[in-house]
Amino acid sequence: MTTSQATHRGLSTESAQPSTLALVRRGSSASAIAAVGTTAVAAIARVADVSLEVDATPIPIPAFALWTVVGAAVGVLMARLLRARRRFLVVALVATGLLLVPPMALPDDAASKAVLVAAHLLAASIIIPILSQGLPLAASDGSRDR
Repeated sequence: MTTSQATHRGLSTESAQPSTLALVRRGSSASAIAAVGTTAVAAIARVADVSLEVDATPIPIPAFALWTVVGAAVGVLMARLLRARRRFLVVALVATGLLLVPPMALPDDAASKAVLVAAHLLAASIIIPILSQGLPLAASDGSRDR
């Protein structure tokens, strides 16, 4: 009897929709970890004399943390709206790819481009897996996850 209860709980947990609070908690922890990481990347780049300028305007180091937190908040919203791991992963990876276009196009020097792309990829590699683990494999609303 214990085995069937554990199996039943596992199935219901896997297919149950996570609460908004649970997604916000996951997003907050992912956001904090990723913000520290992207800020560290930017600070190390500045120490290494990378300009981190766009149109001759330097990007402030705190902006890396701010925009990482904004990105995580958008990720939480997407996770809540998409309600299934596979859908979330597809949309999040496509969005990440699209978000790499400005850092590759705007800065004048290759070092700044590399740092900005690395910061985006670092944030995505932290935030996306943490948020996706909180989502069920398939949508619980009866629609097929394609």
